[in-house]
Amino acid sequence: MWRDIEEAARRLMDLFPLKAAAGVCLLSLEQHALMFLAFSLLVAMDCLSRWLAISAGMLKEKSGEIPPLLLSLLSIPEARRKGLISSKVMKEAGLSKLFLYNICVIAAGLGDYLLSSAGSPSGLSAIAVSYLSSAEALSVTENLSEAGVKSMAGLLELFRKKES
Repeated sequence: MWRDIEEAARRLMDLFPLKAAAGVCLLSLEQHALMFLAFSLLVAMDCLSRWLAISAGMLKEKSGEIPPLLLSLLSIPEARRKGLISSKVMKEAGLSKLFLYNICVIAAGLGDYLLSSAGSPSGLSAIAVSYLSSAEALSVTENLSEAGVKSMAGLLELFRKKES
């Protein structure tokens, strides 16, 4: 047991300056990493809600009734087998969204930096993040409404009022 601990300590000390520098870099990127994670979760929620809407549509065609949300969730594999849901298309769309969202936020951050360097704070990053996250929240709400979740109608109406 002690040999394992000694070996682990020795491996931890290998290239310690490089590991410490990488740790400092990662800590400085903490907020950006969390933003990327949050955008990733929003895109995943949008994807899942889209699958729910597609599955609910399939079930509604069969029975003529709006299915419960849990049944729509459990029927996603069936919708995939029928070719109604394509992982490749969803993956490409999701990755494209993440790429574009991050480019927009980075561009806004650079704009903030330039404007603050010139003595004029702008808040471009806050505007970009607010817009992009609102667009994803609206999309999730639309998808859930399309999936037959009646309680989303009021929220959807509120989102659309704020949009105009």
